[in-house]
Amino acid sequence: MGLFDKLFGRKTGATTETTGDELEAEISPEQLHMACAALLLEVAEADYKDDPKETQAILRALESELGLKRAAVTALLDQAKAETEGATDLFPYTHLINQRCTREQKCAMLTAMWRVAFADGDLDKYEEHLIRRTMELLRLEHSDFIRAKQAGRPKQS
Repeated sequence: MGLFDKLFGRKTGATTETTGDELEAEISPEQLHMACAALLLEVAEADYKDDPKETQAILRALESELGLKRAAVTALLDQAKAETEGATDLFPYTHLINQRCTREQKCAMLTAMWRVAFADGDLDKYEEHLIRRTMELLRLEHSDFIRAKQAGRPKQS
């Protein structure tokens, strides 16, 4: 069972982050799966190249972390592509994650984003910028950004 499966498949002990009298609407696992897929897809599209290595990295991350079968992950990615086409804002995705996830879980998401960015062997400045913006929206520290980047780097042999 992957980390995202634990976060998105059932409620965790994480506290929700709401302000004022705002009441949190129930967030379905599917909504959180979509938020995760959308963020990973945004990284892959940040460099304006359609690289199959990045797509495979997204599929691997979603498959292992969500504990879904390849067909379900492929359908999720197709749905994310359709729903995020033309999207200009990361807030809807990060907001859902902030409502439900712990700092550790958000760091795991950041690491998965770095793995997608590194997948094609060319870290683009737009990919790095998008991950930095996501880190800020997830209310993480710069040290979390650096740790996730190091964890997401391909292993040298």
